[in-house]
Amino acid sequence: MSPSAESLLAIWADLNHRYFQGTLPPIPIEWSRRLTSSAGMFICRIGPRQPLARTTEAPTGRRCIRLSAVLLQPNSPESSHETVMTLAHEMIHQWQYDILKRRPNHGADFRRMMVRMNRDGLGITIYHSLGKEVAALAKYAWRCQHCGCLYQRQRRTIQPRRHFCGACRGPLRELPALVPASTAEPAHKFSAGPQLGFPFTTV
Repeated sequence: MSPSAESLLAIWADLNHRYFQGTLPPIPIEWSRRLTSSAGMFICRIGPRQPLARTTEAPTGRRCIRLSAVLLQPNSPESSHETVMTLAHEMIHQWQYDILKRRPNHGADFRRMMVRMNRDGLGITIYHSLGKEVAALAKYAWRCQHCGCLYQRQRRTIQPRRHFCGACRGPLRELPALVPASTAEPAHKFSAGPQLGFPFTTV
């Protein structure tokens, strides 16, 4: 059974105490049925360094963690662990945003914290392992013209004129017909150009 919102908050509190010394401020954690391209997402509505005086939103209202109710359904014995692993991944992004005051990314800070948490068997990865589930829901696909990374979405949310490959920053081209992704291909996210402002999201 998928953890309830209360259970997710309890897991969040435990991980916060064990790995972040209780420094992470409270954050809403939501299940989303619209999130189908990634298992989880950290969403922030303003920049990490923007003073609170410039916004009327409470700190908890500026950002949230969303988990995919579609991809993390209890369809395997590993689903509960996948949920905890995904939540831990997004908590590292919260740590980057709230504590380091940096835009969340998968750079050196993320990887150092990931290695530290994985020593206890959390199994956090950069990309989730739900490639087949994502492919089953996808109706549209784009491929990077430089490195060949495949991006699949349930809706036509990628605009090649505005978005580029998150792996190599190469141009994207929409495929005329959806080609099923190989299970060996990671489910990459796409990056937006520097002109894209907030809100921004990190998976």
